[in-house]
Amino acid sequence: MKSIIRAAIAVTATTGLMLTAAPAAFAATPTSASAVSSASSASSARDFDDSFEQESRNGLATLEAVYSVRGDDEEDNTFRLRGELYDGDRRTLRQGGRCAYVEVQIISSEDEDWDVAKRDRLCSYDDTKRFRVTAHDVSEVRVKTCQVKYRGWSTYKCSRWEELDLGF
Repeated sequence: MKSIIRAAIAVTATTGLMLTAAPAAFAATPTSASAVSSASSASSARDFDDSFEQESRNGLATLEAVYSVRGDDEEDNTFRLRGELYDGDRRTLRQGGRCAYVEVQIISSEDEDWDVAKRDRLCSYDDTKRFRVTAHDVSEVRVKTCQVKYRGWSTYKCSRWEELDLGF
């Protein structure tokens, strides 16, 4: 009951503050209004954050990642991805066990082809490997999670490519 009363008081106080601040904003002089618009355009650099999870088709390789985009558009930004790759294949090498694998590809604003930004693998059951990717002037990013043989890079049971929403 106390929390409901506190919430009602907070809403009332916030509403009252907004009603007293609104007339002052409309009464601004032209010079102060231009200062406000220039300040808002300077801080209009867009920031975008998101996260996702992905598994290989057989569920034995898992990726959890967080990514962010800082910048205004496709030609002037910084993309960062932090991820953890998990190996859930308990089989030994002799039993046909495979490693967890992740691949991150990007298209930069000057290119039209996908470039590999990161390939990483983990060959240790019930373990997690952290990795990072940083790229500039990125227009598209895609990620897939697979399994690979202990020796070699041929992929197995890959997830579909997942294109990340960069907010453009």
